[in-house]
Amino acid sequence: MTLADDRIARFARQLLVPGFGEAAQARLGATRVRAVGASGAAAAALAYLVEAGIGGLWIDDAEPVAPADATGWLYGAGSVGTARAAAAVDALRRLSRFCDVEPYPVGGVPNAAVVAAPSIAQALHAAEAARRMRIPHVVLQPDADGGTVVSVPPGAPCFACARSTASAGRPPAPGAAALAALAASELVQMIAIPGAIAGRRLEIVRGVVTVRATTRLAGCACGAQSPSGTPRGAPAD
Repeated sequence: MTLADDRIARFARQLLVPGFGEAAQARLGATRVRAVGASGAAAAALAYLVEAGIGGLWIDDAEPVAPADATGWLYGAGSVGTARAAAAVDALRRLSRFCDVEPYPVGGVPNAAVVAAPSIAQALHAAEAARRMRIPHVVLQPDADGGTVVSVPPGAPCFACARSTASAGRPPAPGAAALAALAASELVQMIAIPGAIAGRRLEIVRGVVTVRATTRLAGCACGAQSPSGTPRGAPAD
């Protein structure tokens, strides 16, 4: 795949990363990501995705900007109380002319998803929707200045199987931006280089990242078999 000169100039550094060439960048440019939740804890992930070169970002968040969101990534103190989706769209559009940032259109069909929902119930619902669509997705579970990222490429164990149940549920701290950036990096890799990442869970505790492969819970719907005998959505051999 050949990129236009203006895109090559914009993403030149990224194109130099070993294993990441024009084809990978073109796949990013053809992808529209649904962002479920746009709080301050997710802001770094949204900025990362836009600046990495995804083609479109749909912001799905019905909440207002809260004082805790005003960490400097997207929202200033003056945006507190305004609609979070509109504020995020306005801030993110200024980061790159190559990404169409819009509020999520109900019924829209994304190619990938990043989930930073305010409750575990909403996260499970959004992640299940992404699994059924067989699109790559990541789910953030912030916990103070750390937390968990679950990466789910098509066919991998779902978020319900892989989510952390040991979180203390502490409110996100500014340091949680590292977790959000890590989640965006995982999604970029799954989109740009299909098959590069298997299902896995990454945890940040006191600044240290641990990685473990995810496993499927017995009886979970994500393990339903297709006629070929492989989990639905898994790539054929």
